[in-house]
Amino acid sequence: MKISKTLYDIAWAFTVAMFLRIVFGFVLGTSFPFVAVMSESMVHDAYSVQNYYVWMQDEGFSRESLGEFPFEVGFNKGDALIIGSAKEIEVGDVIVYVNPNLRYAIIHRVIEVTENGYVTKGDRNPAQDPWLVKEEWVKGKAVFLMPLVGWIRVLPTDLIYTVIGRD
Repeated sequence: MKISKTLYDIAWAFTVAMFLRIVFGFVLGTSFPFVAVMSESMVHDAYSVQNYYVWMQDEGFSRESLGEFPFEVGFNKGDALIIGSAKEIEVGDVIVYVNPNLRYAIIHRVIEVTENGYVTKGDRNPAQDPWLVKEEWVKGKAVFLMPLVGWIRVLPTDLIYTVIGRD
């Protein structure tokens, strides 16, 4: 009896989650309305001073312009983001995209907009991403940060990767 109740509760929670994803996706104009931050590529700490502030200033960005970017202080592994439509992406925006060769979502900052796509970089990473992000790869741009909420997804994923031996 308890097992069937538990299975019912799990099925109900899954159904509600999928319904909310569809509704929020429709309202926000994206198929990825919520994402968990799974890595530390956007963390701002002592290490990122060189990899973000110095690197960006070497690339021609002023300290003042960096302060005007959305999520100017980055975010942490385990945070969650609400993602909006991919319309009108500008330098400084944080986007979510899926490179079809990698097949998982990446959350990075746009550092250049070209006619062929976007140049992106994780704030904490020492260099820009090695590919040009095509417009069709982009799922949306970050519009709101929810600290710590993403751990609901990060913890089980990290556990699975630990068990199967993937970094």
